[in-house]
Amino acid sequence: MTIEEGAKYVAAAYAVIMAVLIIYYFMSSRRVGVLKRDVELLESETQRRQAPAGGAE
Repeated sequence: MTIEEGAKYVAAAYAVIMAVLIIYYFMSSRRVGVLKRDVELLESETQRRQAPAGGAE
């Protein structure tokens, strides 16, 4: 195997690793977005439930 052939394999390996990292990044950012929405919903539900109790006192 010559250096040129080896360089092609190394470049292909780097391309595969980069693709996997990009896919992982987008999956993680999507998960964080969903969790953020869930936290916001829980906070609004908590505030909604505490508002009448605070006003009755």
